[in-house]
Amino acid sequence: MEITHKTIRKAILKSQHCQRNFDLSRDIPEKDIELMKTAISQCPSKQNLAFYKAYFIFDREIIESIHTYTKGFGIDPENYQTNSQTLANLLVVFTESPLTEVRNEESLNIVKKGKTDKDDLSIIRRDRDQAIGIAAGYLNLTASLLGYSTGCCSCFDKGKIQTLLKTQETPLLLMGIGFRDFSRNRRQHHKDKDFIFPTFQKQIVEIHTIGQQAVSADVS
Repeated sequence: MEITHKTIRKAILKSQHCQRNFDLSRDIPEKDIELMKTAISQCPSKQNLAFYKAYFIFDREIIESIHTYTKGFGIDPENYQTNSQTLANLLVVFTESPLTEVRNEESLNIVKKGKTDKDDLSIIRRDRDQAIGIAAGYLNLTASLLGYSTGCCSCFDKGKIQTLLKTQETPLLLMGIGFRDFSRNRRQHHKDKDFIFPTFQKQIVEIHTIGQQAVSADVS
């Protein structure tokens, strides 16, 4: 596929839509998986530090179990719906990295002092959240360019999923990636066919241009 302005724009617009159901009869090629891993491991982060880890999960039993802990869509705990975007062909779980592994000045100060300094910790959390946001954006756009549909989820039981993954790191973000089921409305719950997730209009993002770039010849 030729990458043009049109194909990139199409992928960008597609990537903002959350896919709630998937065609699980197909497998994602290994070369696509490796490219997605490159997207989240080689994207920018402050001082090139690894503020997060990622789990690429294909095991259906684990994916199904994680899905049961996504009780975050609804008005109250007694009236909710699970986030079925997590039931994709591939589920990526972003977790934090331990302070001992984030080797920057703030984390080393905390480890050295043996206690949490609120100012240091707030800086680390800021940098970590930015890094995960960038990585998730890279992964989302890469997957969309490859033709996959995606859906992120941040409403889940962190403790239960952490135990399920047998990890010491806290899960922070889930992203489902897979093949869209074109026989269904993309907002139809993967399991509950009577439930259609609502859609929200994209808010206008203000973009301000300051100055005017110099006019030059097109050398592309």
